[in-house]
Amino acid sequence: MEASESAPPEQPEQSPLSDAQNTELENWINSEYRAGINITHQQITWYAERALSRDNPSSSLPPNFASTFLSHRPSLAAQLSQPTPPIVLQPPPPQPSDGQPLRGRALLESLKHTNRTRRLFGDSTTNPPHADRTPAPYPEGEVLYQRYGRFIIRHDDGNSVTKITTLRHGLSEGVEEPNEAVAMRFVKAYTSVPVPEVRGSAWDRVTMEYVEGQTLRQAWGVMTGEERERVLGELRGFVGQLRGLTGGMPGPNLPKPTPTPSAHPPIGRLNGLGALLPALPPRSGGPFTSVTDLHHWLVRPPQRIEQQSAYWTQITSHLGATDYPVVFSHADLAARNILVRDGHVVALLDWECAGWYPAYWEYVFAVMGMDRVDWGSLGCEVPGLFPEGGRFDLEYILMNFVLLF
Repeated sequence: MEASESAPPEQPEQSPLSDAQNTELENWINSEYRAGINITHQQITWYAERALSRDNPSSSLPPNFASTFLSHRPSLAAQLSQPTPPIVLQPPPPQPSDGQPLRGRALLESLKHTNRTRRLFGDSTTNPPHADRTPAPYPEGEVLYQRYGRFIIRHDDGNSVTKITTLRHGLSEGVEEPNEAVAMRFVKAYTSVPVPEVRGSAWDRVTMEYVEGQTLRQAWGVMTGEERERVLGELRGFVGQLRGLTGGMPGPNLPKPTPTPSAHPPIGRLNGLGALLPALPPRSGGPFTSVTDLHHWLVRPPQRIEQQSAYWTQITSHLGATDYPVVFSHADLAARNILVRDGHVVALLDWECAGWYPAYWEYVFAVMGMDRVDWGSLGCEVPGLFPEGGRFDLEYILMNFVLLF
């Protein structure tokens, strides 16, 4: 009997990426996933193509690259295929019943809700929290982002996205239109800063046009030197336009600033609510009539006892007295909130905190949001984004200290 010839075993398809590029791609996927981004095969392919273009211009990706890449990394594939949690309104906090005090997990949940409410509303005197209400139906579509009770959904038509919170307090205290919608309309009307068109809003959501692109956080590592310089130059111009805006709260029908009798508008968000720190958890207070009042509030968060606050007041007196100009600020100009495409800035996102703040405010939170991507090539460029050329390094250090406690 003749021995039958067996076919040679199939060889695994060779990846065009080097070991270093494969590791870079895997780290990028994990980083974006931890940040709340729902990673798609299209995004994996995009990053791999950009990495190849940067390092090996003559190479190209085979068809179905993302599927093959994930098939060799089953744990990563399983992580990315986790189902999105249901979009449902956060349940109300536990309440005592029959005169019995809360205990155990119920007590912890109640305390967590109380602390969150106090941080958001406790030292704000203008607007109380929303009463409990039933949200409108959530739109159908692809969930692009989900984290901390926030969701971003791209509608089935592909042309709009809706940013939703499932937390019971909504997106703003005691007002129907979130500050983010007010700020985006204001900036779009009076500058050439690219912002998505607002298409609707309610107490728990903002619907806006969908803009194609990647965040600067996603793209920075695979951008060319020329693209990086162009993006930084565009950001410098946009920051200058924002800091050049004047006026106070927008009018009720048009996003037109109205004159204020004081030397500057109240310090806080554009729609007249208090300042909002872009921290986790967020914290709101004011609005404030002076920079000094803002600083007094900054060093007195709810959980700090009186003696500690006195000590902190001494330390943070170096933040300055009243000589900071108050300027319009995005207030969370992090790399994750800058959308780029083909080496240009195509949108600034997440205007939830935007309003009137001391001149150092934008600088401090921009550095915080950029240096986490890459200090050596991005974070160190932040001072150059400010037309006046001023640095606020001491303020940056002290604000980091404040946010730790």
